Amino acid sequence: MMNKDLWEKIDKFSFDHPPSEYDFTLRLANENYWTQNFTQQAILEYKKFMYLAAVSDMMVSPSEIVDTVWHQHLIFTKSYHEFCEVLEKQIQHIPSTHNKEDFQKFRLAKERTTKLYETHFGNQPEHIWNYSSPYESLNLKKSKFKLRTAIIIGISAFIILTIPLYFLLKPVYYSIKNPDFILLYLGLIIISVSGLEWLNRRKFQKIINLFDKNSFVFNLNPYELIYFKTGNIRSIINGNVSELIDNGSIKINTDKTISTNELTFIKSKEHEQIIELLKDLGKTSYPNFSSQLLLKPVFSNIFKSMDALKKYFIRSKFLSNLFVLNFIVFLALMMLGFLRIATGILRDKPILQISFAVILLILFMFGYLFRLTNLFSLKFLPDLYKTVILPKRNINNDWQWSYFLMGTAVLTTSFIPLTNRATSDSSGSSCGTSSSSSSDSSCGGSSCSSCGGCGGD
Repeated sequence: MMNKDLWEKIDKFSFDHPPSEYDFTLRLANENYWTQNFTQQAILEYKKFMYLAAVSDMMVSPSEIVDTVWHQHLIFTKSYHEFCEVLEKQIQHIPSTHNKEDFQKFRLAKERTTKLYETHFGNQPEHIWNYSSPYESLNLKKSKFKLRTAIIIGISAFIILTIPLYFLLKPVYYSIKNPDFILLYLGLIIISVSGLEWLNRRKFQKIINLFDKNSFVFNLNPYELIYFKTGNIRSIINGNVSELIDNGSIKINTDKTISTNELTFIKSKEHEQIIELLKDLGKTSYPNFSSQLLLKPVFSNIFKSMDALKKYFIRSKFLSNLFVLNFIVFLALMMLGFLRIATGILRDKPILQISFAVILLILFMFGYLFRLTNLFSLKFLPDLYKTVILPKRNINNDWQWSYFLMGTAVLTTSFIPLTNRATSDSSGSSCGTSSSSSSDSSCGGSSCSSCGGCGGD
């Protein structure tokens, strides 16, 4: 039987008390590149695990994600001590030494944990208990090569094949006169690009269907989605501030400065840090205020987690293979045009038109391939939320989702001139960091796989 009184105490326990700018939840999310909702889910599962440890007389074992939360909590020694008092049991963290005896002990502990969990809470969420990181729920294999490697190999092959292909295609080029060749060449480009566009969209639609239905990508908050699509952290800051202006927590003064009202309506950690900073600064200009907000951890978590997701997707085998296919098609089209130029030069024929066409093709290729690497964030995931996910939710009168759907159209009218000033004063910088902040380790989290379980005294 479940000890409901104990579970209610555990469930109500706050790891973020007392509130701070870099509290437990925010630090956990930042250091592991987790989204906000996934972090909350992981903390909930950690609480459930600790409940099982408290009611069980035998060892229980966490998943790697739950273990990551546990490791973080152990660092917050005061909070952990208070939590164990709530549990009425001192829960010890027992690391594995990777010997055969430990392997058997922790395997049995894991089986025991699963049975206990099902008895008290039902089925374990797979994306928390069966994966070592949230990204595994995407079911994307990592590519064996980087995109820059594919580009270098493609260019090298282009150079090597130029001479043999010239002699192979020379009779064909001699037989086709201008402007027939230009028309055929442009027609081939249009057909090829149209075919690639159809293929790419079909491939992206299929890959999204392979994601676990409970994957974290289907539970992003509006501001995470906005940054994922735009890459602009200032749009997130503008949205939060406008939301607070809209609910009366912040006022715009006659001299175009902003300040807090006596009554504030705070709905999120972003709101908390905005109001706290504004109280510290007092009446201030918006460009100065927004620049300081860029440094706040609550906003850095948004771009760190979303940049990590972008990088994980770009490094997947799926995107790498699709990129190579597109790149090969463009190289083939470029080769046909380049050889026509070479033929024209050797025969002293005019090459202006074909040269212009090839230059345009090269420029178009760069833009198209760049768009391809960002197609998941620019179009497919946002469109999935708009057409499939959000229609199933009740988002009426939800300011943040309205901002995601309608953009700057929902910003307070008097606030828009201030955002324009902030953008111009930022010297063109729209983001507080670059995607390079997401290192290779960011996509796997920092879960310690050496921990097998816990025991109580």
